[in-house]
Amino acid sequence: MLQPVTPTRALLLLLAVTAAEAQPARGRSVTVAAHPGEPLPELRVAAGYTAVIVLDAPVDKDSVQLDTPGDAPRIRLVDVGERSVIFETLMTPGRQERWGLRIRYTDGARPEWAAFALVAAPGSEVDSQVTAMRQRVALEPCQEQVARCEGARAEAWVLADRLGGQLVQAMVLDGKHAKGTAYRLGNGLLLVLKPVKKNVGPPWTPTAAVLRGEVAPNEKVPVHAVHVREGGPGEWGEVAVEAALPSPAAGLRFILELRGTGGQSLTVDRVRIPGPPEPEREESGR
Repeated sequence: MLQPVTPTRALLLLLAVTAAEAQPARGRSVTVAAHPGEPLPELRVAAGYTAVIVLDAPVDKDSVQLDTPGDAPRIRLVDVGERSVIFETLMTPGRQERWGLRIRYTDGARPEWAAFALVAAPGSEVDSQVTAMRQRVALEPCQEQVARCEGARAEAWVLADRLGGQLVQAMVLDGKHAKGTAYRLGNGLLLVLKPVKKNVGPPWTPTAAVLRGEVAPNEKVPVHAVHVREGGPGEWGEVAVEAALPSPAAGLRFILELRGTGGQSLTVDRVRIPGPPEPEREESGR
């Protein structure tokens, strides 16, 4: 039975994709092609059905490209969210047809575009929700860039998947309560640190973090995730905090507060991060 997109159904789809963006989707998952020439992941479509693509990073809402034959509209975009695309298929592709849909990521990682091949399928087999993931970046291509981080030890266990061919800057953190490294990536911050036991007491597991400006405490930086690698018995492990790039108003010095489920907290003062990279100077040719 066909499922036309009524205003009520469109609202339900928007609510569904909002929930899907907030947590891993339960629908089918596909892997985005990493290089030109690789087979594109297929999305199964049919006329009158609506599909939701949930991506693993923010996308450019104005970058959606549709590749369909003829002049008649065959696909209608219902909504493009921060990490999602909702579209309705108006006509079923021919038996040998493979329509194209592309959208560009905005985080600067590779690949830059997510591309899909739309193919015909019976109504019982169409994809209503698909989660699209990029392949993890291997450690080897990152080693050269990691080596440029002077004075810092590369924390490969959390850093490798975040490089994506981007410029990396690093600054050593050497405070009273914690020591580690602050990394500035093209798409965010990564703070990797280890609390100093003799100054902060017995270990506990951080589950959340707050990052605010030292000079401008009202300037808070959104924190995406907190990861923990356990240490030995009775010892602190390493904590990795993923955060957004701060606004210029926040400055380059911050206060990091780690929080645990049992009400524990640890404040790390004087967290300095690298500034934005300077633009490359063009040769004058003289």
